Amino acid sequence: MKNFVVAWSGIANVWECDELGHLNMRHYLGKAVQARQMFLIQLGLRDAFKPGVSSTVRLRDVHIKYIREARPGTQLHIETGLSRLDESSLQLTHIMYHHGGKVAATLIENLDHTCRRTDETFPWPNRVRETATKKLALPPDIARPKGLSGHDIMTGPNLEQLRVWGCDQVGMGIFLTEETNVFQMIAAQAYIGRLSDTNAVFYKGWPDFDAQTWHEAESTGVMLELKLSVHRSAEPSDPYHIYSGVRGVASKVRKLIHNFVNPLTGRSYATVSVVNGLIHLKERRLVAPKPEHAKILEQSVIDGLHG
Repeated sequence: MKNFVVAWSGIANVWECDELGHLNMRHYLGKAVQARQMFLIQLGLRDAFKPGVSSTVRLRDVHIKYIREARPGTQLHIETGLSRLDESSLQLTHIMYHHGGKVAATLIENLDHTCRRTDETFPWPNRVRETATKKLALPPDIARPKGLSGHDIMTGPNLEQLRVWGCDQVGMGIFLTEETNVFQMIAAQAYIGRLSDTNAVFYKGWPDFDAQTWHEAESTGVMLELKLSVHRSAEPSDPYHIYSGVRGVASKVRKLIHNFVNPLTGRSYATVSVVNGLIHLKERRLVAPKPEHAKILEQSVIDGLHG
């Protein structure tokens, strides 16, 4: 594809894979973060990701489509292109490929040029703008949002609103030092990781499983498409609660929204909107939920729910 360049290459490591032997969802974004930094270094932002700098590039949101799973040892590479350039923001498209050329995942990131001291956005330097305008690349159709609107605005509802909606608390914990980026803020992929650790606990979203029998089930839940919006930074030792709700249901997919909030302040850290499905483990195809489970899903939809 024109103006797309290889910005990362490597493998799916064993320690990055889940109990089913698939690359965990958080690590697709983790590898794209490396591709992002490599691409922006080549764009002229050579020091933007070093400790002590006065400005950097901050993730506002990312849309991910999981297309073809990767197993331990799978060779992968990412090609990155600049999809849009505004006064103080830009959009990158990442296409992750298997060694044979098949697409593993796509990621579209919206990023802001920010002052480290004030966290406010400000214009790109002229040298970056001049280089960037020569590198613009259209996102391929495979990367475009399908089940999630690319124009959904995630405002970060507070704890009070989540309780008014009747969202379920499905997880809680403390952010750890090893989940931080170079600026000692919690990295975006940590939200996806924490969510994948607790997703099955959300009974209204996954009535197909229970704690005793999910290991023996012939199907499992998968993330097909995801949008993560970061509303404010979290630091190591900050507490979080996850509140989840069902936004919509179709024949073979369910749309779930998960909000990470600080239980002390009630303010939102991040929202993760997901299109999920049930996949048959042996046949590797999406299947519809059983009628009794579909009924629970339909009854659990929350009108007006958003991130």
